[in-house]
Amino acid sequence: IALQSPRKLDTISAQVLSHIRKQILSGQLNAGERIDQNAITAELGVSIIPVRESIRQLEAEGLIEKRPHRGAFVAELSLTELLDIYAIREELEVLATRLAVARMTPQTLERLGSLVVEMATATAAGDRAALFDLNSEFHFAIYNASQNEILCQLIEGLWERSTVYRRRFTFMPDRAAQALSEHRQILNFCRRREANDAGEAVRRNVASTTIAITDSVKLK
Repeated sequence: IALQSPRKLDTISAQVLSHIRKQILSGQLNAGERIDQNAITAELGVSIIPVRESIRQLEAEGLIEKRPHRGAFVAELSLTELLDIYAIREELEVLATRLAVARMTPQTLERLGSLVVEMATATAAGDRAALFDLNSEFHFAIYNASQNEILCQLIEGLWERSTVYRRRFTFMPDRAAQALSEHRQILNFCRRREANDAGEAVRRNVASTTIAITDSVKLK
């Protein structure tokens, strides 16, 4: 029996995970659609094991939901949940930003500047996966500067809960350039130590994301 190395299995699992995630986020698999695991194994030429592992990971991310005796389905999106999450996010992230501006070190400002440069490169290249990660890094570099651990934990929890919405958001090409402009504006206010303006710029960024998602994704 030919045994595959753990590294090889990890690579296969990562490829399967990426494949299924991309199908969901790009709309090839629609909300509420059943995931045909056997079809995926045949399409990718892999065993059922990495497919099942990927299903479990995507369920943890909120992109897939298991239904008893029925299998795995692409998670339904809820307009009510989206609006509730983002309404709370706005207020908490504005507060964190206002607290952070006065406490930002030159190193934090330099890091924010570097992230904006990377965002510009990723936007030009249409690299949605990179933008997803860079967006998180940018915002939490600000929020962590608030030095309010409880506040940051609350925000992080809301970000995790909204993963399914944020990941789909990164597949909206028309939004990327606008988001880049918003991040530049936030950075400029941080550099000028204008806490209230920076907070309101973050509010606009969160609100614009909410609008973009509700306009572009079918929600129940």
